[in-house]
Amino acid sequence: MDLSVSDADLTDLLDRVGSTRWATGWPVDAWQAGTDEAVLRRLARHWVTGFDWRARESRMASLPWGSVDLDGTALSYLRFEGEDSKRLPVVLTNGWPSTALELVELARRLSRPSEHGGDPDDAMTVIVPALPGFPFSPPRPTLGDQTHELWHRLMTDELRFSRYVAHGGDLGAGITSRLAQSHPEEVAGIHLLAVGGPPEYDPAGLASDERAHLDEVASWSATEGAYEHQQRTRPLTLAPALSDSPVGLLSWLLEKHRAWSDCVGDVSTRFSDDYLLELASLYWFTGAASTALRPYWEHAAGHTTPVIRVSVPTAVAVFPRDLVHPPRRWAERTHDVVRFTEMPRGGHFAPHEEPELLAADIASFSRDLT
Repeated sequence: MDLSVSDADLTDLLDRVGSTRWATGWPVDAWQAGTDEAVLRRLARHWVTGFDWRARESRMASLPWGSVDLDGTALSYLRFEGEDSKRLPVVLTNGWPSTALELVELARRLSRPSEHGGDPDDAMTVIVPALPGFPFSPPRPTLGDQTHELWHRLMTDELRFSRYVAHGGDLGAGITSRLAQSHPEEVAGIHLLAVGGPPEYDPAGLASDERAHLDEVASWSATEGAYEHQQRTRPLTLAPALSDSPVGLLSWLLEKHRAWSDCVGDVSTRFSDDYLLELASLYWFTGAASTALRPYWEHAAGHTTPVIRVSVPTAVAVFPRDLVHPPRRWAERTHDVVRFTEMPRGGHFAPHEEPELLAADIASFSRDLT
């Protein structure tokens, strides 16, 4: 897979970062009203003076990439072969604002557990498709978010797996749920980091933990959900700013990684500077700052298959610093929940933050799936 960026495009990025027109400051404490300018300026300096894009580019190119064209929709994917195991394969799906690379360390632990202190009998062949419109895969040519159908065709028609397991978080959790709902014969089970609400329910019949969850969702939406409302309703108003200013794009991504991770206020405890700058660079060079917003708008506009009922065995893992924390009872309204794990640490970016915990939970869930 050709991941190379031209010298001209790299120079253009660094010139833009170096000539940033910084916003006028406010008399507020760091992070109180959004991204801390001091942290953002430090990262911008490192982008220009210390970040080695070519080294990151080489590392990405060395990964086990494959590609396929599905009736005009091009997909790139990673394939990690499982070591000496009869377990079912698994397809992993990331969310926003991430890339398929967020899942690499998780995939390595699932496919080669003996190299990470695990049981080789738990090994699974792991497929990590790059979401359309996110870095590594171009956007779908037409509207209508049916990514789960692309995943199914990739796994069955192209890769020739008759049965498989699926995992996802954030947007990937929705894709994974729709995949299982649509193809229960081939999907043996799913592992989720998030669950949506049922399309209909009687508020009077909710248990106390479900009501508390809905209160948490409402509180989160009021204090943290502005980005989602913008991306659902007017993404193309936001897209030019994210596509024209690399530091503006970095600010948009950085604030989410601090707010949504188990970093206790210091984003550097969970994400290195190079990790964050690689992410921002990928979104910049691929134009994904705009196209990765599409799933939000398509879902809100009714272009996405709703999740009504998932009948296949479902595992849910809830991380303490994720956006919200659905109780098991809530997840059971839409899914056949057979495993529910409350993790001791970790946040929204669990595959990067806690790959060991997540790999162990997926492996335990998958052992009895056939």
